[in-house]
Parts: sequence; structure tokens; C-alpha cells
Amino acid sequence: MPMPQLLDLVKRSGTWLVEKGIGNGLREAEWIFMEALQLSRLDLFTRFDMPLEPAEVDRVRALIARRGKREPLAYVLGHQPFCNLTLTVTPAVLVPRPETEALIPRLIADLPAGGGFLDVGTGSGAIAIAVAQARPDVRVEATDAHADAVTVARANAERHAVTVGFHIGHLARELSGPYEVIAANLPYIGTSEQADCDPELGYEPAHALYCGKDGLGLIRELIADAPRLLTPTGILWLEHGFRQGQAIIALAEAVGLRCLVVPDGAGLDRHARISRA
Repeated sequence: MPMPQLLDLVKRSGTWLVEKGIGNGLREAEWIFMEALQLSRLDLFTRFDMPLEPAEVDRVRALIARRGKREPLAYVLGHQPFCNLTLTVTPAVLVPRPETEALIPRLIADLPAGGGFLDVGTGSGAIAIAVAQARPDVRVEATDAHADAVTVARANAERHAVTVGFHIGHLARELSGPYEVIAANLPYIGTSEQADCDPELGYEPAHALYCGKDGLGLIRELIADAPRLLTPTGILWLEHGFRQGQAIIALAEAVGLRCLVVPDGAGLDRHARISRA
């Protein structure tokens, strides 16, 4: 029996992923084959008739099967692009999203030379590492409540040769600052919305996604602590749900802060810029 050929397996795998509800199934199949077989995208088409050994077929099938069960592609591949970085991701951390990428230039624009920056709830370290790479003049710190997440973040920082001071703790309770800019992508999905979420979210850490019925539990706590943590001209940037803007404005005003809600690239309210009134 002839050995299966590369392009035929890619196409069949892509079709199967589409049948499993993954609209971009063919492209994702290509990524999985490239990762599993250490090929470039050009290889997929210039070596389309390359026969695959049984061990190679088994390796690819195992990864395709994981994605077919709706495990996030980033976990299947073991990494995720973010800005100009490639970050290791594991089920210990949330998969970095494009919405968060859009926050990075806003943070950099607000950071004065030599200032202090804090990333609260760092997860994979995406925000802190992106800022540290773009602004080596800035003192960058990051914190997360979960030690396994900080382990992933530290490894990512070392891989990209940036200096970030990591802390393990609840929000910024153990830190004193003050910081010129603080960023936080905290869980903001309400538990009441959990049943409506995509299957992929079931693989990501629940503590990084859901927080109380309205999703604002940790955001509320961090906003209340912001006056202690910020310099007189300091800025707190939050990522939040697109329906939560008005609630976050009210939370900021309740502690004497002002808040501007800024849309993301899709035009949805996604980021809040909070400063002293």
C-alpha cells in the first residue's frame, strides 16, 4: 500500500476540522502540519506529493484530533503570536487575543521615559513582555495569583531576553508602586454567560475568564485600589467586555477617578483609560 501524501492529508484534515465547526479548518490544518513536521508553508505546496511515514501520520493525527475536540489551536501548537513575539502557552494561561494586542501601543504612548509599569494578572506575560521589548527604558513588573502562570511568563520573558520583575499574589495587594502606568486584562465574563461561550473556552483556565455574575469582581477591586498604586499622573488601562464600559466608568467615578472608554479595532468598547480626576 502506498504511503499517504502530504497535501492530500492536509486537505482531508482541513475538511474534517470544518465539519467539526472550525470555519478556518483548512488553514488551521496547514499550521498543525507545519508544526508537527517542521515544514514551511511553501513546503506544503512544493513538496505536496511527499510521502509520510506512519509515525509522522500518527503525530499529525493526534494534533488534528485535539483541535477537532475544540481544544484551542494555541494549546495544540504550544505557542501563540502576540505583537512581534511568539509566546509559549499552556493550559495554565489564557491564550493571548488580538484585542489585547491593540492595547500595547496605548500603553507605550502613556509611559514616560524611565517610568514604572505594572501588568496585573499577567498570565503568559504577553503584555509585560511586549512593553519591556518596546520600552527597555521602563521598569516593568508583572503579577499573577497563580504560580503556574508565572512560571510560563518567566520562561517567555527569558526566551525574548527582556527584564520583567515577576510577583505572585492577589492583584497588586502586595505591591506599593507607585506606577506611571498599570495594565490589567482580568477575567470579565460573568458566570451567567458561561453557557453561551465557545467550546474552546472550556479548555482555558476558568479563573482567567469568569469572575462573578457580572464579570466585574476583580476589576472592581483593582479600580478601588488604583489611587494607592498610581502616581499623581498615573494611568490604569483595563481590557473589559464590550458591554461593560458604562459600569466601569461608574466604578472609577465612585473612587474619585475619571474614565475614558476606547474602542478596539472592531469598533467595540474594549479598553478603559482611568486616571485621577
